[in-house]
Amino acid sequence: MTFRGKPENVNRQAADWLARLHADDRSSRDEAAFRTWLNADPSHALAFDHASTVWDAVGGLRDDPRRAPAQQGLSRRAVMAGGVGTILSVGLTVGWQQAYAGVYRTGVGEQRRLMLDDGTRVMLDTHTQIRFRNRDTMRLLSLETGRINLDIARDPRPFIIEAGERRAVAGTARLDLRRDEDQVTLTALHGSARVEATTAPVLLSQGHRIAMAAGHPDHLDRPELEDLTAWQSGRLAFRDQTVAQAASEMNRYAERALIVSDAKAAAMRVSGVYSVGDPEAFARSLAVLLPIHVSAQADAVRISSVR
Repeated sequence: MTFRGKPENVNRQAADWLARLHADDRSSRDEAAFRTWLNADPSHALAFDHASTVWDAVGGLRDDPRRAPAQQGLSRRAVMAGGVGTILSVGLTVGWQQAYAGVYRTGVGEQRRLMLDDGTRVMLDTHTQIRFRNRDTMRLLSLETGRINLDIARDPRPFIIEAGERRAVAGTARLDLRRDEDQVTLTALHGSARVEATTAPVLLSQGHRIAMAAGHPDHLDRPELEDLTAWQSGRLAFRDQTVAQAASEMNRYAERALIVSDAKAAAMRVSGVYSVGDPEAFARSLAVLLPIHVSAQADAVRISSVR
C-alpha cells in the first residue's frame, strides 16, 4: 500500500493507514510499508496518533494492547513502536504525542515518545521524569530521574541539559542520558555536547560517553552503541556482567522483582540480549545456561545457586 500526494493530505493518509492496518487481510508487507511512511516525516507520526485518538473515541481500539490478542488488531502504541509483537513480549507501552512545556514522566515498565514544542524528540525509558522549559534565549531540559534518548531539533538557541548538579550544552545532536540519583551518564550518539565536568569542561564527541558520580573522578569511554541503545526496543544487552547487575537492570522494568538469594549466584556472569518486562522468563533463560535454581512467587522471582 503506497501513497502519493501533497503534504496537506497527510491526515487522510494517516486515516487510510489506520483502516488498512485493522483490515482482516493485513499483511507483513503492509506493516513494513507503514513503518516506511511513518519514518518519512515527523508529521506522519503526529497525524497517525491524532487519527488513532479519534478511532479510540468511537471504540475502534482497545486501550491496552497487552489485553488484546494480536489478531484482533493493533493499538496505535503497538503500531508506533513497530509491531504488536514487541509490545506483547516486553510489556511496554509506547506512543507518539505532541508535548508542551512542562513535566513528563513514565511509570515502571512504561516507555513514552514525545515531541517537544521546539521540535526536539525525546524517548523516555521506564520510571523517568523530565521537565522542559522553552525560553526566548535558550531551551532547558532537566532529567529528574531515569533515562532518555534525546534528538535535539535545529535551533539558534542553545539546548541546555541538567541532571542533578551536572549540566551539558548541545546544538543539533542525538544523546543518551541516564540519571540514577547522583550518578549520571551522557553519551553522544550523533553530534557532540559540552559537559561541565569536575575540572575543566569536556567536549563529548560522537561515540563517546562520560560517567559522572559525586565523590568520584569523571570517566570517559567509547561504549558499544548498539548495546547502549537496545533499551529503545524493549531489550537489554549484557556483556560479561554479573547476575546481580543484570537482575538490577531488569528490575527497573517490572514490579515483580528478581531477587538473587546468594553471593555465588550473584557473582555468576551473563552475556546476551534479553527482552524486558518478564522477570520470570529472564530468570528461566539464565537457568538454561547457568547452574542456578529459579523459584517464582506471586510478588518475586528468586534466583539461587544450585547446591
